[in-house]
Amino acid sequence: MDDVIPGETRFRDLDPLVRRLFVGFAFSALGSGLTMPFLYVYLAEVRGFATASVGLVFAWMGLLGFLAAPLGGTLIDRFGPKPVMVSGLLVESLATMSIGQVETLAEGYVVASVMVLGTVGLWPAATAMLTRLVPEHAREKVYGLNFMLLNAGLGLGGLISALLISVDDVESFQRLYLVDGATYLVHLAAVVSLPRGTGRAPTRALDGADDTESIAKVGWHVVLRDRTLLRVVGFSIIAITFGYSQMEAGLAAYAVDVAEVPAKALGFAYAANTSAIVFGQLVTLRLIRGRRRSSMLALCAATWSVSWVVIATSAAVDGWVAIGCIVVGLGLFGAGETLWAPVAPAVVNGLAPEEMRGRYNALQGMTWTVGSIVGPATAGMLIGHDLPYVWVGLVVGGTALAAAAFLSLRRHLTDTQDGLVPAGEPVRS
Repeated sequence: MDDVIPGETRFRDLDPLVRRLFVGFAFSALGSGLTMPFLYVYLAEVRGFATASVGLVFAWMGLLGFLAAPLGGTLIDRFGPKPVMVSGLLVESLATMSIGQVETLAEGYVVASVMVLGTVGLWPAATAMLTRLVPEHAREKVYGLNFMLLNAGLGLGGLISALLISVDDVESFQRLYLVDGATYLVHLAAVVSLPRGTGRAPTRALDGADDTESIAKVGWHVVLRDRTLLRVVGFSIIAITFGYSQMEAGLAAYAVDVAEVPAKALGFAYAANTSAIVFGQLVTLRLIRGRRRSSMLALCAATWSVSWVVIATSAAVDGWVAIGCIVVGLGLFGAGETLWAPVAPAVVNGLAPEEMRGRYNALQGMTWTVGSIVGPATAGMLIGHDLPYVWVGLVVGGTALAAAAFLSLRRHLTDTQDGLVPAGEPVRS
């Protein structure tokens, strides 16, 4: 047989079903990029909702996502990821198209709620499906490629929409939301075209065991007894809260209000972030091959900590130097993201029993909703009350703490779970 080296899986070597999924991801990411940066602008500036009211809508979305996440994980394990993705993409498409028709705050809450319920199981289901379609030694690369496509779509979509929208023209936003909804339908078509049962957990012989007893072994009570998983989730919450979730509210407020960087310069910073991900992901995938996943997560969090230091320096300088600090800092943050994207889901799925991948991925997904609630609220409270340097201390210190915590994780992972010995590693003949 041909020699196969783990980690050197090429795109053309992937299962055709995986490549089909990537096409769907790319289209929906492009659509999200068209609208994601402008939802706040649309609700506050175009529809005229009060800033505080818009903030409550976002907070409600985060809270509802947190409450609904366990249901999404249960449905994935019960029915498989494909039905969850099909229903979620359909709901997401309809809800996104409806955003453009929102005229009252009550309508905003309804549409936002439907959107959250549509998306709550999408990412855990997609991760579970990809995990089951590729061999374990190729998972990190597949997760990384998916993240790269996501960011390429978001970046391109944001660039296009910035050229097309006008806060004085509500129809320009309505057109964007219709296009965004249509991209979800393309993603939906890609998922529907997959063979029936794609991504479902393989059936296992029960060796005469009672079926009821087997089902009893699958549930959230089992997930919540996995102390290693809880450590991963806890450390991830720290990293996301003081890392990812600060990129919009905290970063923008600090850059504009404290460092006095022009708001339009943030576009350069986000472009640097996206470029670092799109052009750096393949390099990172080679870097992490055969290295401890716990160390790579620690390196990611440490990189984020350094990036916040660079961004914080913008308040001590002026003009283009300050802008440069924001741009370089956010680009460095993107370099850290290229470590997080392939490694974090690999750790979680290395811990997950096959029949509970939905629940495990859903629990890890809840770290994002917790971060999206706590992170912006913390930034708003501190920067809004003239305590920007306390905020700097929290984001720098919080991500540094996460780095130390991830290093301690290696004591609780087997070498296989930590990525040193890929399960099922092909042997050279």
